[in-house]
This record gives sequence, structure tokens and C-alpha cells, in this order.
Amino acid sequence: MSMFKDHSGRSAGPWRLRLRGLVIAVVLVTVAIVVSSYARGSFADKFDLTIDAATLGEGLAPGAEVKFRGYAIGTVREVNTEGYGHQRIEVQIDRKQAAALTEGVTARFTSSNVFGSSAIELVAGSGTAPLHENATLQIGENATNATVAGVFRRAARLTQVLDSATVHRLFDLLLDNASSLEPVLQSFFDTARLLADGQQAPVGHYLGIGADMTGAFADLTPSAGHAVLGVLEQAAYFGDPANQDRTNKATDGVNQAVLLGISNLLQHNNPELEKVLSGVLDLAVPISVSLGTVAPAYNRIPNLLRAMDGAFPVVDGRVQLQLDLIVKTMPYLADSLGGVPK
Repeated sequence: MSMFKDHSGRSAGPWRLRLRGLVIAVVLVTVAIVVSSYARGSFADKFDLTIDAATLGEGLAPGAEVKFRGYAIGTVREVNTEGYGHQRIEVQIDRKQAAALTEGVTARFTSSNVFGSSAIELVAGSGTAPLHENATLQIGENATNATVAGVFRRAARLTQVLDSATVHRLFDLLLDNASSLEPVLQSFFDTARLLADGQQAPVGHYLGIGADMTGAFADLTPSAGHAVLGVLEQAAYFGDPANQDRTNKATDGVNQAVLLGISNLLQHNNPELEKVLSGVLDLAVPISVSLGTVAPAYNRIPNLLRAMDGAFPVVDGRVQLQLDLIVKTMPYLADSLGGVPK
């Protein structure tokens, strides 16, 4: 194949062409690096945080979302495992979004969507001071994490329990005693149907009553809790062996000096004590019965006063006694009243 040769000497030589190619390659590589860095957000103004997790975030990987109040405000940059069950997570947050974070903010693992991809959720706390950059947030071992992967894992544990030999034996026992359980279940459903037929109010009414009772229990719970704590604090006295010995000695002294003395006194003087108690009861029972009639008699006093007021009306400024007589044959009464016998 023939090659073109420039005999004028103005064309670029081989080394100059190589130099041009090298410069173009360097420019292309530089542009590619700049574009890829821009795509990854390397030139964005980010707010860096570190999360020290004492539990594993199931399925958490670099690039996962960081959420705050339901909105994605950043991403996970790096996940490092330090020892068994311990992770150190580096996250980057948009600086404008980070302005809403305070020192009281906490972190937990969550799911970014229903398909189970794990994310980190920041929960607002009670602090008011702004959160400092490069701060470290803690996720404890007992933190409340709500991830779909965690739900599936717990569901798997539950299915393992349901598939155990104990549950199988329970179902076999139910099948073997089905004829005996049938009347019991029939009575249960009959009772439920009777309650449904005789229902006086909707279920929501009873739920409202239960809600009111829940509020009352909520008001009572702190007092009961303080009382229980007080009892426990007082019971701590008996945790010391010396206090236990002192208490046992005091209890034994009360038993020997008081209880045994009273029992011996009653044993030796039982006949005389019986006579004394009989006399006291003979006197106390009639008195208590008499005292029991005081309250009903006191309650009848207003009725007695109203009856007396009705029997002695005031007519023309004079008090008169009015009587209602029910008689059959009393001729002499008519003469005394000035009337004619009927």
C-alpha cells in the first residue's frame, strides 16, 4: 500500500502526531473523570455524619437512602463492619436539608420502600441546638428498627415455631379429641350469637368506654408505679444479711413475748373469759340493735312533721284539727255532730 509523503516538509512528523494523540487522550480522561465525579455528586456541598451501630442493618449497602421525616435527604457513602454485630456507617446529607437537624436527633434502620431495601432514618429529638458536622450518632442494640427484612426474619422464626414437633402434637391432640370439643365450641358460638342478638349498643360505644377507662388507668399508672418503686426501695433494706438477721430476731421476739403470751393467757383463762364475753355480748347486742333503729326513725321525722302540718291547718287565722272518720253505724256520733243519722 502506498503512503502519502509531503515533500514540502510542512506536515507533522510521527513524534508530533504521537504528542497530539497523547494530549487528546489526557483531555478525554480528564473530562471523563470530571463528568463521573459530577455524576456521583463529588462537587456537591455535602454534610458528613458518622453512625455507630451496635446492631447490623440488614441489607444496608453504600448508596442507600438517608431519610428524615419521610424525605430522602442523603445517601450512605460507606459501610464498615467492626467486630461481630457492629457497624460504622458514613453518610452524606445535603447541607440545606441538614440545617433542620438538631443535636437531639437519633438514627435507626428502616426500609425505604415496600420491596425491602434498607435505609437509615433520622428521628428528630428534643434538642434545639443545630447538629455539628462530622458528629457521631448511635444506634443501640435495643433500638427500634423497622425493616422489611427484619419482619421477614421474625416471620421465619414464627413459622419455625409453628412447624415444631410440639405444635404438631397439639394439632394431633385436637384431632383425636374433636368429638369432645365439638359441644364446647357449639356452646361458645351459641353464646356469641346470643350476645350479638341482645346487643344494646354498637361495639364503638363499648370501645369508647374502654378508651375512657384507658385514660383513667394512664392517670393511675404513675401513682401505682411510684408506690411499687417505694415498696421496692423499702424492700432493699432486707437485702442485707445483717438486716435480715435483725428482722428475724425482732419477729421471733414479738412471737415469744406477745403472741405466745396471749395464747397462754387465753388457754388458762378460757372459762372465765367465756363468761365475760357472753356478758358483753348480752349487753352489746341489744344496744347495737337499738342503735340500728335510730337512723330509720330519724329519716321518718320529716314525714311525721308533714303529717302534723296537714292535720292542723290554719283556717281563718285559727288552727283546726281535721279528722277523717270511717264508720258504719255510730248513731251517737251524728247527735254529737249535730247531724241526722243516715
